[in-house]
Amino acid sequence: MSRSKRHPLLSMRVTPQELELAQLRLWELGATGLEERDRTTLGHDRSDNLVTLVASFTTEAAAKRALGDVNEDFDAQLYHLADVDWAVEWRRGFGPQRIGSRLLLQPSWGTTDGAEGRVVVTIDPENAFGSGDHETTRLVLRALDQRIRGGERLLDVGCGSGILSIAALRLGATVAVGVDIDEDAVKVARRNATLNGVGAVFESSTTPLAEMDGVYDVVVANIETRMLADLGDELSSRVAPGGFLVLSGILLEEREAIAAAYASMRLDGWLQENAWCACVMEPEVR
Repeated sequence: MSRSKRHPLLSMRVTPQELELAQLRLWELGATGLEERDRTTLGHDRSDNLVTLVASFTTEAAAKRALGDVNEDFDAQLYHLADVDWAVEWRRGFGPQRIGSRLLLQPSWGTTDGAEGRVVVTIDPENAFGSGDHETTRLVLRALDQRIRGGERLLDVGCGSGILSIAALRLGATVAVGVDIDEDAVKVARRNATLNGVGAVFESSTTPLAEMDGVYDVVVANIETRMLADLGDELSSRVAPGGFLVLSGILLEEREAIAAAYASMRLDGWLQENAWCACVMEPEVR
């Protein structure tokens, strides 16, 4: 009798403030899939407001190494799931999404009938952040859906899978430049741009923001709040007169800190979904 294959999974509980950093850390430790479970997905009330992250790994050794690393800062546990290919299984919950009035987001492994005249963006996030299943990504997509009119040049800081750049290009932007510290994310973004027919007008690299030149009509950054605050002057200076900046990855209680870091800009408004929010800002007219 053959023994069932067991898939190692790492479970850890984090606060909403720790979530994005914990996700990045698990990817860096070799996770092949991540699932986020909060009060809504668990289907019952919790008083502690913690989020459970479940990470899959290809080998027992990789899972144990990750456990040893994250246990320094988080309460994590290793368990196993039998007869499940996690790299495929996580995709079951990722289906087509209508975002705003124009966008339709779909996974690369599925097909969508009846797009009803919407702008279709096809994404395979692989191991890069940005599938459209997280609030922070959807908030930026909503802002782009509302404001892209055509002809814009866009800078995407922390581009991940390239989803934001690609959506902007499909909506009518003419050029998009994505930067990310993760070389694998840069490659994934390029593949997704080609998949969507915008590879010729999309550029991605690991070039540090401080080493880049020029200004852009649209600047987007969906990254950790601490990084957004640190980059306040740098990101603000990249927005061309008449352009706009979209910041996301912000918890509701962090809005004041972000507003203070970007005091040189005019706040055009906030978008909100669950505990997350994004803001749109414009240069002050002088």
